[in-house]
Amino acid sequence: MKTIKFFAFVLMLLFFSASAVISQGSKGATAKKVTLKGEILDLACYVAGEKKGAEHKKCAEMCIKGGAPIGILTDDGKVYLLVENHQKPEPYEKCKEFAAEKVTVTGSLYQRGGLAGVVVESVEPSK
Repeated sequence: MKTIKFFAFVLMLLFFSASAVISQGSKGATAKKVTLKGEILDLACYVAGEKKGAEHKKCAEMCIKGGAPIGILTDDGKVYLLVENHQKPEPYEKCKEFAAEKVTVTGSLYQRGGLAGVVVESVEPSK
């Protein structure tokens, strides 16, 4: 009986220690405010076949409407995943209207596991 109580105590201690470490890791994440200029991408077609630009507009519109993830290809060649702000989804939804077009996106940049994502706060067509 003492052995079972001991193992239960050790498991409980490990569980709470792991929970503390996991929650500490997520608290350390900080966002950087960014403004990016570039083309709105249908990431499914871009990743699979590097499809972009005006000649890909119709396909990009269909893919985005169908639920493909969207991103932005900046003028310096970097690609960022665009992410909806759950409290303010309108700017992200507006990004979908600019498939294969040049825009300026402002938002919060997060980087995790090699992925760079921007929580969209505003989007405007580039001039």
